[in-house]
Amino acid sequence: MAEVEKLAAEAAELEQRLAQETAIAEKIASLRGKVAASAKPVAVEAEAPVARKVQHVGRVRGFASADDAEVCGRWIRGFLLNRTEDRAWYERNVEERALSSNDNAKGAVFIPETFAASVIRLVDQYTAIPQQANVIPMSSNTLYIPRRTGGNTAYFVNDNTETTASDMATDNVLLSTKDCRVATRVPNSLIEDSVIDLAGLVAQEFALALSRKIDDAGFAGDGTSTHGGIRGIQWRFENETLAGENDSGESSLSALTIDDFVETVGKLPSYARPTAAWYVTPQVYSTCMLPLMLEKGLSAAEIAGGVSEGRFLGYPVYFNNSMRTAPTSDQVIALFGDMKMSTHFGLRSQIAVRASTDRYIEFDQTYFVASVRFDVVTSDLGDATTAGPVVSLRL
Repeated sequence: MAEVEKLAAEAAELEQRLAQETAIAEKIASLRGKVAASAKPVAVEAEAPVARKVQHVGRVRGFASADDAEVCGRWIRGFLLNRTEDRAWYERNVEERALSSNDNAKGAVFIPETFAASVIRLVDQYTAIPQQANVIPMSSNTLYIPRRTGGNTAYFVNDNTETTASDMATDNVLLSTKDCRVATRVPNSLIEDSVIDLAGLVAQEFALALSRKIDDAGFAGDGTSTHGGIRGIQWRFENETLAGENDSGESSLSALTIDDFVETVGKLPSYARPTAAWYVTPQVYSTCMLPLMLEKGLSAAEIAGGVSEGRFLGYPVYFNNSMRTAPTSDQVIALFGDMKMSTHFGLRSQIAVRASTDRYIEFDQTYFVASVRFDVVTSDLGDATTAGPVVSLRL
């Protein structure tokens, strides 16, 4: 009983103190209101915004903007080299993501989104296969694509005669992802001195390496481990017997005539013509196709002015750097048709970039690695008697 009375007394005392504090707060607020009402407003000049200086040498390479370059540079120095000032800047100026991977204690961390996005953007810019083939997002490491190989047959029949049934034939095209990576080691002293320029250089080099590997596999892949087991569209025309192949019988680019290209166009089925294009290297276009256009009456001024740039015989010309640049006898120099009908580019995951300061700690170096999982399958080129949606011209 005594304990209850003691607690009741303490509660009453607390209520009394709370009432006093509330009264004091209300009085202070009232006085501040009167002072503010009687005081004259003071004009305060707004501070002129000062552009944030992004320190880098020369033009920013690889990034969409200088701000993106600074974000990446600050992150590398802050989270990889443990620079307190840069880490604080990043945490203060860059919004937090729902998923954070800035934990170098695990041996490797994901590079910021701006860096990975820059590599992805450059790969899209440099690579021909993702632009020219049929892109298929993959939700697993394997994907079967149904393909029509034969159709129904119609018959003429007499009255009261049974209709002959026929079946549509199909099969599957298998996409199976391959893991492709590129890596480099960078001295930490170089990161400290010019991190923004270094980040741009690494982004460009990673993008070029991945782009070249994708295109080499998709166009010239020979099925070996060098190309991830992928057989490219150019390799198939050079190593298989296909009706869509036009053999010019010549031994050099300079010996080709406009008729050789016209004959190649003539081999393409009608269903692929509305979206057809030429697929060549810039070297073949410049040393063979442009001279033929000049020879047939197109003026040099028109070409220099861009009137006919990137077109040949009325069709677009798409460039890549993996087909033949200086073809010799029995080699394919150009493809014609619609690669979106013949070739599939399966993408399992976008490019991911990681970094680690632990692996080469004895060398005081940071290890960067980028990876992507994809597959390229050329499934429809016809056969020995029927041309497919893409045909070829060879010497």
